[in-house]
Amino acid sequence: MMDIFGDTLVAPATPAAEPSPAYEGWPEEGLKWVAVPRKSAPGLDALLRWAFELGASRVAFSTGKPVMLRVHGRNRFVTRHALNEGEIADVANHLYGSDGIARLQNGADFDVAYEIAVDRTTRLRFRLNATPTRTSRHFGVNIVLRPIADMPASLAEQHVEAGILEACRPQNGIVLVGGSVGSGKSTLIAGMTVAKLLDPNGHYNIVEGASPVEFLLEQIRSPCSSIDQTEIPRDLPTFEAFIRGCWRREPTDIIVGECRDGPTMAASVNAAMAGSALFTTIHVNSVKLTVQRVVSLLPADERANLVNALAQSLRLVINQRLVPSTDGKRTALREFLVFDAALRRQMLQADPSDWPDLAHRALDGQGQSYPAAIRAALEQGRITEQTAAVARRAEMWRYTARPVQFAILDARACLPLLAVVVYWSWTTLYIAVGGTLFFGAISYFGLTVPAIGRLLRRKLVGPVRPAVPAWRRRRLA
Repeated sequence: MMDIFGDTLVAPATPAAEPSPAYEGWPEEGLKWVAVPRKSAPGLDALLRWAFELGASRVAFSTGKPVMLRVHGRNRFVTRHALNEGEIADVANHLYGSDGIARLQNGADFDVAYEIAVDRTTRLRFRLNATPTRTSRHFGVNIVLRPIADMPASLAEQHVEAGILEACRPQNGIVLVGGSVGSGKSTLIAGMTVAKLLDPNGHYNIVEGASPVEFLLEQIRSPCSSIDQTEIPRDLPTFEAFIRGCWRREPTDIIVGECRDGPTMAASVNAAMAGSALFTTIHVNSVKLTVQRVVSLLPADERANLVNALAQSLRLVINQRLVPSTDGKRTALREFLVFDAALRRQMLQADPSDWPDLAHRALDGQGQSYPAAIRAALEQGRITEQTAAVARRAEMWRYTARPVQFAILDARACLPLLAVVVYWSWTTLYIAVGGTLFFGAISYFGLTVPAIGRLLRRKLVGPVRPAVPAWRRRRLA
């Protein structure tokens, strides 16, 4: 049987029933989690070192529960003992400071980085979030630590596509990397940054603001480039403040850890328009939704002005997902779209509500869709047939909203032909065929009737529409 992408649909094998997450214990259980807050935590540090060696992507401490690790996408309990309120409070205060648990009890979370020494030259770093929760004991805490590699994998090791490599070094504009939490967005941007720092002809001045800074890239000895990294909110209070300060530092590249609110997105667009290349991440699941999400993040009172600036500044949008690989780990599938001058011109002429469909239509010609990424990974031997089938099935829901195709035409463009069925005449046929060709053409180019109207208005009266028509203005002389 064939799927909607033209590939043979392979039904994934039904996995055998498995028991609930197994206990695979931490060999040093029993060590005191924290001996002296902010100074000595023998149990916590030993567990984190062990988790790092296992390749864990997530270490979770929760009130009333055993410690849990996530290794290559699978959860496992590693302690028999459930953490009590005192132990979780000691861990929180050690990670954040003496007021860590008080901060959580007052209804605030915290995001910081944590570092432990393995020996004189090796240090392990973790990014963590602590959030208050509700339990049967009324108040609880959930602390999640995610290991940060000392250096990001190279772009070759990340299997980055040639189309991304050609477009990931713009002189100005915005590069957006989207995906879910833990999908490798920051690792991809860090890999691009390392490649720039090692380029003997690069001459980049890179500044980064992140919460927290994951990869400390100052250790790279670059022949002609520099990087300075700022942690939010420890070094500066907000991303907006960081971007505002970048204007006076003459950077070639600005890296914003995450665009999560209107002020940050507005500042990012303005910085890109000022002449720097800006790289940032956003939490969405496709290129189409990335464009939609960026528009929705723009502040309502500035959206009219910023939408045009955004259309002019977009250069590359990437969306990434991690799936099980043949080596038992995980590998990235990427959907991406390169925004050339022609596509940006179409976006300027179209309504922002039409941008997601415009981006979706451009994927095959100017980028790569997820179905193509799945096929490529399968041909390269990075994923199995079963993984490919699961990934395709997850993609199918996105294509159910696509308009029905009649030959090469959008079926909606064929509606004028119904007039011929209702009332036959040669005149009706000519009008119906003309209407079908007209609507088919604008659909092919990703436009709508209102967008065509705006194009005609621009040609006739120019790009600026006066607030008061000339025939209504009062003549005072």
